[in-house]
Amino acid sequence: MHIGFVGSKIRLDHVRKVVDTFFTDITPIYVEDEHDYYNEKSESSLLRLQNKLNGIIFCGELQHEFYNNLFSPQIPCSYFRKDWSSLQNAMLKLALMGIDFKHTSIDSYTDSAVRHLIGDLDMPADVDTMHVIKRERFQKGYSDSVAKKHMELFHEHKVEGCITALYPVYAILKKQNIPVVYVRPTTEVISRTIHQLIQQYDLRSEKSGNNAILIVQILPKNEYSYIRRDEYLYMHEKIKVAEEIYYFARNTKAAVVSESGDKFVVLMNKDDLLEYTSGFQRFHLIHSIHANTNCDVNIGIGYGFDPSEAKFHANLAIDRLDAESTNLTYIVSNQEDVVGPLNFLISKNEDTPRIEETYVHELAELTGLSQTAIYNLYTLIEKQKKNCFTCTELSKKLSISQRSSNRMLRRLEAHGLANYVGKKLTGTSGRPSDVYEILLKNHKK
Repeated sequence: MHIGFVGSKIRLDHVRKVVDTFFTDITPIYVEDEHDYYNEKSESSLLRLQNKLNGIIFCGELQHEFYNNLFSPQIPCSYFRKDWSSLQNAMLKLALMGIDFKHTSIDSYTDSAVRHLIGDLDMPADVDTMHVIKRERFQKGYSDSVAKKHMELFHEHKVEGCITALYPVYAILKKQNIPVVYVRPTTEVISRTIHQLIQQYDLRSEKSGNNAILIVQILPKNEYSYIRRDEYLYMHEKIKVAEEIYYFARNTKAAVVSESGDKFVVLMNKDDLLEYTSGFQRFHLIHSIHANTNCDVNIGIGYGFDPSEAKFHANLAIDRLDAESTNLTYIVSNQEDVVGPLNFLISKNEDTPRIEETYVHELAELTGLSQTAIYNLYTLIEKQKKNCFTCTELSKKLSISQRSSNRMLRRLEAHGLANYVGKKLTGTSGRPSDVYEILLKNHKK
């Protein structure tokens, strides 16, 4: 599989390391683009690659904004999204430079995202010494404008350092000897994005079936290794793990097809697994087992056109994990396509803000939607600062199918959590799309 990567040299160098380590089965094509605005030469270079690529990943949001229309929908496209762990890493780098990260200017992140992260660090969420530079429309001169705002804040002694996700801004500030850290996507974000793109490609080319088998292997945590020697304690912990697995199965329309020794075998639809994990950006089952039991797990995932083929691939996946591995996941689509290991416990901070577990559980029980779907929808409303969407908008923003988006709206509407409010023109031609107001907050007690 040929995947193109487009971005600045500093980001491509980081991507190369990840690809060379974890994705030796793909053929990468790297395209350097240092511009932070639309450039005709860059477009021409990308157009020449159209017939050579099976997918393309942009290293930043700017390039994706400018050029994804050259490939999508014929060729799967994606980009490295800014996550909380990347911002956390940048704050840590500033701290190691002797700078208080609470006195910084930050671009490319929303004020809400920064406040949530500060809150998760058990700091006051209303820190007024941090200055978030409001994102504006990408156009020529945008980076110069952002750099100027950083410099003004620094020279006015309102901040001690800067955090930027725009390399041209980083270069300008560095040249001015202003303390600055460049935010790069983490190894985990890069791996997940590549994996998600491979999944899109496989679905389009029907290289793998839609059956998924998960083999969940139970491992007592190192500090509780004694429980394996005590049959009663071990069975008690295994029951707690089983509760988490059966709860996961119920929420994802899966079935636990066998349970023996230290392993559970779960059969489910691949699309439902991708929806639950948001394209393997998170895996709440692993977090739940890790937090609520004295056990760790390893998970091998296999895809196939029938359950037996999926189980064969799942066994290949679990066999890649040795006795020293914990809380890791391998995914095998066929004997040539292997992704992993994926570690979903690297960061203690979730990509979603904290909301009451009872509230999420209540809405999931009421609507029949998964808790993950409720989390993602709630987070979308919080981040977008709006609660009116079309079915197509929900599909794109939640990375789910149009069918799943439509089903979600129907269930919310049936329980008074969504109302039809009008129509929206989505282009110069075609029928207007129905707009729905989502009322999750109104239900909250």
